Amino acid sequence: MICLLAFAQEAFAELPSEFPTKPVKLIVPYGPGGAVDITARILAKDLSSMWGQQVVVENKPGAAGMIAANTVAKSSPDAYTLLITDDGVLISMPQIQKNMPYDPLGDLLSIGMVCMFPYVIVTNPKTNIKTMNDLVSVAKGSQKGLDYATNGVGSTHHLTWESFQKTAGIKLNHIPYKGAAAALQDVVAGEVSLMIVAVSTALPFIKDGRLVPIAIGSLERLSSIANVPTISESGYPGFEAIAWQGVLAPKGTPPALIEKISNDLRKITQSASYKEALILRGTESRTSSALEMSRRIKVEFDKTSSLIKSLNIQLE
Repeated sequence: MICLLAFAQEAFAELPSEFPTKPVKLIVPYGPGGAVDITARILAKDLSSMWGQQVVVENKPGAAGMIAANTVAKSSPDAYTLLITDDGVLISMPQIQKNMPYDPLGDLLSIGMVCMFPYVIVTNPKTNIKTMNDLVSVAKGSQKGLDYATNGVGSTHHLTWESFQKTAGIKLNHIPYKGAAAALQDVVAGEVSLMIVAVSTALPFIKDGRLVPIAIGSLERLSSIANVPTISESGYPGFEAIAWQGVLAPKGTPPALIEKISNDLRKITQSASYKEALILRGTESRTSSALEMSRRIKVEFDKTSSLIKSLNIQLE
């Protein structure tokens, strides 16, 4: 179970001295340039200003986020090492791995959500794929099949493609990478045909023509690329591909400290400057309490477990 009990402890718990009194590390489970890295750097700047201490973004890619999550899970429970991640690292990835070095629902404490974003399906212009109908037609007509890149086995990217293949009745070839940025570079270079990725990550390449956006994963079009249709309106009603990001601390971090950081995050995520910075990158600010985030993880964890079983995805 998620550590909801941490939030039910007595309210008299006090902060362990003034926090922070030294730099704080914000661990990102992917390489630089991805959606989580972008959000982390915006948050780090705002938190540094708020706290008067430097918040340092540290990228630890690999194992679909497990390396970064394990680093934080095994860190001292003093909130000087925090994890910022997308929901895939918390929900889908742990259910794919045979040997987890930590308890995904017990060793990390939710602090709060910080944003939500839709995915966009992109391709290299050389493929001549411009619509979802094109994608399905090429996939069905190709003996070799189309390759799609993801940020790792068991990631949200991977599960979304597996679900879409089942929906569309096609078969694609999965090419996993250590992070979204590295995967996207190979799609830009034409080494891999397709990717579903956060709009914030793909937007610069879409704007300069190096990538062709095929469809958006939200149920409504996005203002930053309003000419791109949704997957739902492209022949797959109700099909949605969105993700969210949140901040977590190691198990054992004092409840009062979790509450303080959660409140500080809410102040930032509700500010006009933060919202505007995210909108420019195709992302929307989201705010939650620590308890709300914990409950969301539990609900989505159970739903994803059912999805993995129905798709017959094998453990790694």
